Amino acid sequence: MKRTLLGTLWIGAIAAGISIALQLTGVLARPNRWLAQTLGLTTNEISGFGNLLFVLLLGFAVAATMLLETTLWRRLGIVLLLLAELIGAGWLLDHAQVHFMPLPAMIAAVIATALAVATGWTKLARQRRATLRLFGARLGPAGQARLAKGEALNLSQPLVRESSFVFCEIANEADLIEELAPAECAALTRAFIDFATRHFLQTGGYLHAADGEGIRVLFGFPDKSERHAIEAARATFGFCDQFRAAASAAPDSLGKIDLRIGISSGAVVATVRDDRRGGEVVVAGEPLEIARRLARANQVYGSQILLGPRTFNLAGKEILARPIDFLRNTEAHERFEIYELLVLSDRATAEEIARRDQFWTGVVYFRERRWNEALAEFNRARGDRNGNSDRALEWYLRRLEPLCLHMASEPETVAEPLSSLR
Repeated sequence: MKRTLLGTLWIGAIAAGISIALQLTGVLARPNRWLAQTLGLTTNEISGFGNLLFVLLLGFAVAATMLLETTLWRRLGIVLLLLAELIGAGWLLDHAQVHFMPLPAMIAAVIATALAVATGWTKLARQRRATLRLFGARLGPAGQARLAKGEALNLSQPLVRESSFVFCEIANEADLIEELAPAECAALTRAFIDFATRHFLQTGGYLHAADGEGIRVLFGFPDKSERHAIEAARATFGFCDQFRAAASAAPDSLGKIDLRIGISSGAVVATVRDDRRGGEVVVAGEPLEIARRLARANQVYGSQILLGPRTFNLAGKEILARPIDFLRNTEAHERFEIYELLVLSDRATAEEIARRDQFWTGVVYFRERRWNEALAEFNRARGDRNGNSDRALEWYLRRLEPLCLHMASEPETVAEPLSSLR
């Protein structure tokens, strides 16, 4: 508000000052006569105090209006309407024997509009430069280009943005610390961080953090994207493919890492800490915590990439995923379903789709306590996935086998819960 008031004062004063100076020095004498003849007005070379005061007040009014209105085409419409009204006012007042030459007021309005637009452009450019300085080190070339082309961010106030959060961790970090020498463990962690950072920056992600705790990447922030969930899923699946190849080529380094990933989508709140030199972006929101929980839950089910329900819904038909289990929410009585990302839809084979559907049917039967039917569906869904056994399916089979045996001996009493809650 303070900046708008200051802008109104200096823009209005400059616009009115230039117009009044042109009028008083006689520069506008000939244009005034031409305009008067064109409109059929009475020519009067003397500018009264009332006319000059009106020009001054109009300059301030136009400046305030143009600073509050940010849309270019609406600014243009306002100034064109104002010019037409000034011409109409001059014609009506002349017929009422009141002298009013609209040209000085028209010049003040045009100058005030031009200065307001220029101020907005320079302010927008400053905001873009500040945004790139703030986020540039955590964005790759593609992300920086999208940020430069998009809407300039104003983080003077907390910003709420729908985003997808990717959390990658070394699940066997504790084992590696015991197995390797400190220098070897540190080198392996650095190699993992460098590998993951390079990939996610290339795929347009915002590197929120990369350290011993894991890699945290945001999609849909700071640049806005309606496809943040599918962008996160595609980048993560591509990362797993590349990491698998790199691990195979280097079994004594990256090959030792047990990679686990969680992806969660939802609203995050971002702000900048002014007490840090250069500013520090602070991001908070439920997706950050849920993604961590999903990454760690992979170890229970033997999966590698788990999705939250919102990520699954937003990604839609562009991914192939299957339900795994339920996790408790922050409220003890609430829970949400989690999904395993299998493959991108455009890369899925008919066999993979069929196995996914059979697994899904088996989960439905399991939750309905139809143990034998669930076991049959899971057995039909058996198969080799990219050279790896289906550990999530085996997790269900291990739970089903004793239940089916128990049902065969005592079919009337089965008390297995629908699903484990963690």
